Amino acid sequence: MTLIFILIALGLDFFIGGLERYRNYCWFTGLFYFLEKRLAHYKLWDGSLGLLTLLVIPILALIIILSALDHWSSILEGVFTLIVLIYCLAPEALDNRLDYFVSAIDEGDTDNISSLSDEIIDVSVIDAEDANEVAVIKSALVEAHKRSFAVIFWFLILGAVGALLYRLVDELDKEFNEIRSGFADSTRLLLNILEWPSSRIMIIAMALAGSLGDVFSGWKHSDHLTFDVNNKVIQEAGMGALQYMPDVEVPDREKSYWIDELKSLINRTLIICLAVLGIMTLSGKLG
Repeated sequence: MTLIFILIALGLDFFIGGLERYRNYCWFTGLFYFLEKRLAHYKLWDGSLGLLTLLVIPILALIIILSALDHWSSILEGVFTLIVLIYCLAPEALDNRLDYFVSAIDEGDTDNISSLSDEIIDVSVIDAEDANEVAVIKSALVEAHKRSFAVIFWFLILGAVGALLYRLVDELDKEFNEIRSGFADSTRLLLNILEWPSSRIMIIAMALAGSLGDVFSGWKHSDHLTFDVNNKVIQEAGMGALQYMPDVEVPDREKSYWIDELKSLINRTLIICLAVLGIMTLSGKLG
């Protein structure tokens, strides 16, 4: 059933579309500020204990709901699990932005290229000297991991609880992106720990989907056996998988060639991961 849930969630997100507007996490950030007003004067709040206190509320609520639904009807539990997974996944939004970006490049629409670049590029995960196209590629690779691969990994490990846990920590990290505090540092550490295994699995899948040698070369170059280089490892491995060489002139190559290749790489990587899950399911290794 696990693989079926994943396939249905991905299918609904890609083919129905427009689900992004339902993925609102203001309730969670609102819960943080509510608790902070009441607990900020306690020293233990600004750290891992405060983060645990915040996360345990929605996670415990989800566990109680799932347990109650399972008691009433396994079908209702399955439907609710699927809803939670769809709520936490979001591959279609990135896919659409890349499509719009390709169209803007092909049409030479500089204004649209600029606005879409601003939407895609995450300045917190790129280098200041990166060219616009490189920044788009690096940001899209990291976002693909956050929107799809990490959520799927934790759904496989812990079910709906794992998917929601990862998404809430990621949203919390975005909220504290430019803040330095014990709470923010604990959030970043937990996010790095959660992303470590899923980022390496994504890299292995990219190696199978692209240039294997270049992927592992990029991985080896950027991985220092620490939790805080996950984004860098994904970027270097992804650029290797693409065999990104913008200076090489190829006749009849479209200006949007590398973004098209990036989109294809991300989709192939996801398909490979799903194929492996399918094989594991058929062999009885995955429920």
